[in-house]
Amino acid sequence: MKKIYIILLVVLLLSGLTIPSLFAQEEEETTKTVAVTVPLEVDKGPEDSLNRGTPRGSAIGFLEACSKFDFEKAAQYLDLRNLPADVSEIDGNELARQLNHVLSRSVWLDDYNVSDSPKGAKGDGLPEYRDLLVTITGSEGKEYPIWMQRVPRGDGEQIWKISNRSVAMIPELYDDFSYPEVVERIRKWFPESASFLGFEAFKWFIMVAVALLSWPVFWLLGMVLSRIISSPDMPAYPLWRRAFTGPLVLIAILILVNNVVEKLGAGAYAQMVMDTRSITVIAIIWAIWVFIGLFKTQKQQKLLAEDRPGAAKLLQPMSTLMKVVVLIFGLLIWLNNLGVNITTVLAGLGVGGLAVALALQKPIEDMMGALSIFSQAPFRVGDLCKYRQVFGIIEDIGLRTTRIRTLTNTVVSIPNAQIAYEEVENISYRSKIRYWPTLRLRYDTSQEQLVQVRDDILELLHAHEMIHESPVRVRLTDFDRDAILIKLHSFVKTTDYTEYLEVSEELNLGIMKIVERAGARFALPAASVQIEGGPALISG
Repeated sequence: MKKIYIILLVVLLLSGLTIPSLFAQEEEETTKTVAVTVPLEVDKGPEDSLNRGTPRGSAIGFLEACSKFDFEKAAQYLDLRNLPADVSEIDGNELARQLNHVLSRSVWLDDYNVSDSPKGAKGDGLPEYRDLLVTITGSEGKEYPIWMQRVPRGDGEQIWKISNRSVAMIPELYDDFSYPEVVERIRKWFPESASFLGFEAFKWFIMVAVALLSWPVFWLLGMVLSRIISSPDMPAYPLWRRAFTGPLVLIAILILVNNVVEKLGAGAYAQMVMDTRSITVIAIIWAIWVFIGLFKTQKQQKLLAEDRPGAAKLLQPMSTLMKVVVLIFGLLIWLNNLGVNITTVLAGLGVGGLAVALALQKPIEDMMGALSIFSQAPFRVGDLCKYRQVFGIIEDIGLRTTRIRTLTNTVVSIPNAQIAYEEVENISYRSKIRYWPTLRLRYDTSQEQLVQVRDDILELLHAHEMIHESPVRVRLTDFDRDAILIKLHSFVKTTDYTEYLEVSEELNLGIMKIVERAGARFALPAASVQIEGGPALISG
């Protein structure tokens, strides 16, 4: 609002600046020419209560009257003058009904290809008083043009009706496109005006009957296909059966009913209803949803068999997201079938999607991190891991965070966007645990004692059943400031940390006995001070 006020203020200021200059020029200007644009009046033809002033208006009026089964009104769009004797004996209402029947069975009127000018179309090779509505091809290939023609209304005005030349061909066309005897019998069971959504009652009866009779056939076929693809003892069998006996059966029935409707014929309004394909879109969305659920279940079972429950859990929100995307696309297709310009809708979705993506940037990063964790599986629930300074067991891998229970029984939550792309040490993945203590012996230990300690420790390691035969090393490696260093290198045959502690304790006690038996002692941290001319003094 502030921007609007500022713009208005600027406009007023500019107007104030220009007004004096206009008055200053007023004396010099003697004449001034003003160009005025006069809108052109569009010729809509004579006023007519039935909108028969143009070919298009008359054609639409006839089709709309027929869609309401008001054939008395529809007859007023037919030129009934100068008809052959055998045709003139037929009532105008019946002729309108027969023409509607022929049009519904022979052509699909998705648009009215006639002029909206009261003078008709130009350059079509026809007289100016005649326009072509549609050309109907008979069963033997003969073509029947249906013309719109400008005729006198009786009060001096010219209006458009369906040409009497075309009306004269209606009985012949009706015989060519008439229903079989069985369908004609069913048609006579119902009132002529009984209809719903542009379909006559007898057509609804036939469509429902075909659907009910075909359902058990398609259902049995679906059962056979589900048994061929899967078996009842397999976990995925119920999903396969649901797919083949549910949405696929509905799609098959819709295809069959659509063929029946094409044979029976559909009027203009019924064709508009069918163009939306509402039930078909619903059936396809349903089928895709079922197959998404089938894929999710099979993948989950495979991941659980591989001991990857975290990845199996991630499939649930992922499949839900896929279902939402399918639903949105299905809705857009349905709106497009309704005639809605989905370009504007897509533009709005794009702007809205960008705003949502910016608002959910961090959660989306964490979800992508979870996807990376579950796909690459660097660690799983129950693994002992070290991440930075955090050391503990992976307790849960969610969509946003990974929870680690530390050795002090606290829980640390780490965003997936961080832990997925940084170094994590998975201790549970090791096939064995390294045993490598460093012994610190005093400097007053003799060489014989060092050799005895080294050989006895080697013998201890080789004799222990839980130590791998190779590599096993015991070496005097270094002289520290206050001790002689002997380093051990070996591996314990276990991945269980508790069992490792038991083995290492047993080995540590054995090493202590070896050191004591050799008469050596472990060194304590100490420092030596040498006084010149005197003995060395040792202070701790």
